[in-house]
Amino acid sequence: MKISRLASLALVSGTAWVLMEWLFFVTKPSFMSLYPWLEKLAVLSSTALIVAVSLLIISLPFAAVALLLHRLDVNGKVVSTVALLPVILLLTMTLVVILDNFMLTLFGWGIRDASGLAIYGYRLVTIALVVLAARVLDGFLIGRYSPGTLKNLAVAALVLVACSVPLLWITVAESTDEDFELTGSRQDLPNIVILSADGVSAKHMSLYGYERPTTPFMDRKRGEFLVSENHFSNASDTGGSVISLLSGKLPTTTRVVYPPDVLRGTDSYRHLPGILKNLGYYNADVSMRHYADPYDLNLRGGFHEANFRRLKETGGTLVAAIRKVPALNPASLLLDRISERVSERFGHIWKDKPMRNPMAEVNEPDRRWIYDDGRMAEIRRLLAEAPRPLFLHIHMMGTHGEKFRPSKRVYSTEEDYETLWHIGGYDDAIMDFDRNVEETYQLLEGSGLLDSTVLIISSDHGFQHRVLDRLPLLMRLPEKSKTGSMGGNTQRLDIAPTVLDFIGIRPPGWMEGRSLLDSDGSDLINRLIFANGSQADKSAEKDRWSVRNPQPPWYSLGRQYLIMCDQGFRLHLNTMEMSSMRIDGSTLACDETLSESKAREIMLEHLREKGYSWE
Repeated sequence: MKISRLASLALVSGTAWVLMEWLFFVTKPSFMSLYPWLEKLAVLSSTALIVAVSLLIISLPFAAVALLLHRLDVNGKVVSTVALLPVILLLTMTLVVILDNFMLTLFGWGIRDASGLAIYGYRLVTIALVVLAARVLDGFLIGRYSPGTLKNLAVAALVLVACSVPLLWITVAESTDEDFELTGSRQDLPNIVILSADGVSAKHMSLYGYERPTTPFMDRKRGEFLVSENHFSNASDTGGSVISLLSGKLPTTTRVVYPPDVLRGTDSYRHLPGILKNLGYYNADVSMRHYADPYDLNLRGGFHEANFRRLKETGGTLVAAIRKVPALNPASLLLDRISERVSERFGHIWKDKPMRNPMAEVNEPDRRWIYDDGRMAEIRRLLAEAPRPLFLHIHMMGTHGEKFRPSKRVYSTEEDYETLWHIGGYDDAIMDFDRNVEETYQLLEGSGLLDSTVLIISSDHGFQHRVLDRLPLLMRLPEKSKTGSMGGNTQRLDIAPTVLDFIGIRPPGWMEGRSLLDSDGSDLINRLIFANGSQADKSAEKDRWSVRNPQPPWYSLGRQYLIMCDQGFRLHLNTMEMSSMRIDGSTLACDETLSESKAREIMLEHLREKGYSWE
């Protein structure tokens, strides 16, 4: 057994796995769609280096055992199998994923759809691939196949991984190791609970004057909250809105608009959860995988757990360690994706673990994913068991269209379920959300946490993904220290700096919102609020909805919005068509109105400042 050949096989196999998966992601809408080609190559080379070196290190103890067995005159096949075991398993995983991709591409059916006898069929196929991988690798190890071929492959792999050193400079990201001055003791830090609904417009809430009593609990408790009368989202889609909330930055800054967008560079590390975590908060997220999930959106160093899984349990020890290195952020994201693809398939084949299919979940007939029972159960668990202080971000899905399945029907019937965007069903779903707010309030009150908790109620966007609809924003501060109504225009970007301001931290300069605690609303009347919408051209990419072909100059960006007092403007970027409207129900009136031409000029200048370039 030649150690040089064993090292070459580990190097080639690790690089081959990364290369095949990189080709999969780089040829479809994915998180790498925003990267220029040089950065894509940097992701490939740095990830290949990480995997190859890790595989070499893992192989060392197996090689030592194999050498011992060789000296004891154990059968040569056994010796080579022991020496090659990590490489055999990696090559088998690569072949299984390639086979599954082939099946899904040609037939639309794969491992995720297998059950019963088909599972046993895949187990036999996997065993056969293990035997095949062992035979091929053993042939290279003992020189049965051309040593020159292995040498050439190893040289090519070495060249590729060597490129990671200069290319890494391109993708270096900084962490947020900022010092935050905190007034008071850490024992004074309040819990923070942000409870958001999906797609709730204020004009359908009795709290904001709607004729149907859709929010009876919030109506009764209004006096305990600081209520924004004119609150707006900064994004028409959930992912962009959630990241704006958590980062205090616009989608045009982070480039997170709609899948396949994810946070990149310093934006991955600069956010509200990261600051709170540095202060000792235990952070948890309960939302929706892929579209609102912080791990999927590459929010780094923010949450201890998200959507029924802990970060340290995803991707294994290697990926967990790499996540901590900002310079390896893109590589760790690729490792996250490819390790998840492997673990899901092998978990389904060998452990009978259901393999998630988000696209199927979103389109299943009974739409189970909209039910918030599981999310409420997580709230109960976290409020009872999680360490303090606690930061909890919840995104409820019961009000998500196009169909509504409320727990109680008052303004709709079961027959109305098939009617898309049925207003009665929507109002009933809002009543469900109001009940969830009530239960959360009662849980805090019953556990003695209510007056040591900042409770924020909001929504990600309006009905039918509207941006120019007013949204709810209610903030209950400990001891009801500030209540009443705020009349100026507020935006989702304001929530993060407001939270920091309340706990005694000056919001960092990279946050683009402002604290609402030092305002009576009058200074917010004529402020400019920017928002974005995604391209309408979306498609189902295997297991989730994404922008069909995100390309420059706009990538996932499709629409730009501008709001000033009670005026709203929308610019379709692909056609440059402009439209305007008055904000329904706004309590404001403009001192000076904007013309459409002036609004267009402001929006285009904003895009230029954010780095967009177009003809």
